[in-house]
Amino acid sequence: PDRCIDCGVCIRYCPNNAKKATYSKLDAVMKYKWKVALPAPTLYGQFEELEDIDYVLQGLLDIGFDDVVEVSQAAELVSAYTRLYLKNESVIKPVISSACPVVLRLISLRYPMLKEHIMQMLPPMEIAARMARDKAKREHPELTDDDICICFISPCPAKVSYVRNSFAGERNYISATVSVRDVYFALLDVM
Repeated sequence: PDRCIDCGVCIRYCPNNAKKATYSKLDAVMKYKWKVALPAPTLYGQFEELEDIDYVLQGLLDIGFDDVVEVSQAAELVSAYTRLYLKNESVIKPVISSACPVVLRLISLRYPMLKEHIMQMLPPMEIAARMARDKAKREHPELTDDDICICFISPCPAKVSYVRNSFAGERNYISATVSVRDVYFALLDVM
């Protein structure tokens, strides 16, 4: 455990299939009063010949989510900030993105001398989650934090660990992580 970086390779290569990624179940998410889906951009790539992502976004509403906030919106904000950040001459280069929890754990465990190169910014999924929660509370002031489920649709077991272990600090805006695979099969039924 002290050398694990949550990369998920053990899941793929365990000869006994003893390792499993632990995601939230879609049914558990649906018990909340207000459910917001945060689809990772990789969700769209699961559908062959998808000409318009609106089909997927509508599908998420059709399977029971009340709103959808795309992680790609937050990724665009991160990209814009990164371009500004890199123009600052006092920034130590090369700059390492903080978006991947596996890279962050690898650096902290094996290459601590690179810590000063990590861009100090929350990953897009965390920014999208905050945007989603703020939007839900603004549009539905009668809802409490406990009424709202911000559900990240994750392609990656490392991001599940990131959420579950509160690596974002005291305040984590994501309530649950559901696997792309589980959502994919639910979407097939309604698309």
